[in-house]
Amino acid sequence: MAEEHALERHSLAKTREWREVTVRTLREQIIPADRPAVLRGLAGSWPIVRAAAESPEALSRYILARDSGRPIRVMMGRPEIHGLYFFRDDMRGLNFEQAYRPAHEILASIVGYADLSSPPSLYTGAVGLEDTLPQMARECRLEILDKPARPRMWLGNAVTAATHYDNSDGINCMVAGRKRFTFFPPEQLPNLYVGPLELGPGGQPTSLVRVAAPDFQRFPRFAQALAAAETAEIGPGDAVFIPNLWWHNVEALEPLNLSVNFWWFDALDDWAAEPFAALAHSLLALSPLPESRREIWRMMFEHYVFRAGGDPVPYLAPDRRGMLGEMTPALQDHMRSQLIRSLTKRMPKALGEPIRRLLWAARRSGEGR
Repeated sequence: MAEEHALERHSLAKTREWREVTVRTLREQIIPADRPAVLRGLAGSWPIVRAAAESPEALSRYILARDSGRPIRVMMGRPEIHGLYFFRDDMRGLNFEQAYRPAHEILASIVGYADLSSPPSLYTGAVGLEDTLPQMARECRLEILDKPARPRMWLGNAVTAATHYDNSDGINCMVAGRKRFTFFPPEQLPNLYVGPLELGPGGQPTSLVRVAAPDFQRFPRFAQALAAAETAEIGPGDAVFIPNLWWHNVEALEPLNLSVNFWWFDALDDWAAEPFAALAHSLLALSPLPESRREIWRMMFEHYVFRAGGDPVPYLAPDRRGMLGEMTPALQDHMRSQLIRSLTKRMPKALGEPIRRLLWAARRSGEGR
């Protein structure tokens, strides 16, 4: 039987707090520190925050008046999961089901569950407001953001998003309810006991440790992760900045919780591929190799990709560096074609050839622009 212990939160470091944050403060102090930050009162002037402060009914009226009626994904869990969206015990799936309903109907169900001692869990996340509640998207603006970032809504009752990371920097603004964040630096990955990379409650790699009651017998190194962790709690109008690749466990603490977040990634150019896809491709291409060959490829990655020794080709003229130089559209197309050929090489002929033909047609079309 698992030996779980309630987490002693008072022993965790507290995330630094900021007030009256400006674009300059965000850009010159908060983001460069590469640590989470609580931004008190950042969204306090939003109309939806004022509606939520009035009553759940006022919040419901606000949402209903702006809802396009477009169904959105909602994750539904039985009362016995106690709000923790997680892996099934047999690790063959996840402990919730999915459906599609309009936002105002989901909110109505959450409000209706508020007085139940053991309610079902309802949770919907990363809902694009521009498509679903466009007026709300216009009203939920952050003046401190100087980069495009689409507002996304998170709505649920007292649910927990288990420890995961995001690929982009983000600011999560609390509208109704309260949330508690537990943050772990990226280097704590080995101590977080991450589950299967392709199976996560929110679509991202997720820790197997239940943060609120860790089983140190099964996950002994998690104690080291906790020693490096910090925690923050935010309420209506507050926000939290979460740097990309920082692991975070998110507990919604009230019967009704709604937040809006904004994601952006400063370092990623428009043409860049997704880093996680590179990891997945490397697992396909490099993991099967003998240890001696993997070691050589590790050296190649450090030299060319991570550039541990600096510029890998200082002896080549800038216009002769190919893939290691300026990323032109032609080079981008060439690299994508190499990837697609690699991924389709062992596909059935009837599937792989059409994909390659479409790629070639797209490249020829691009050459004619």
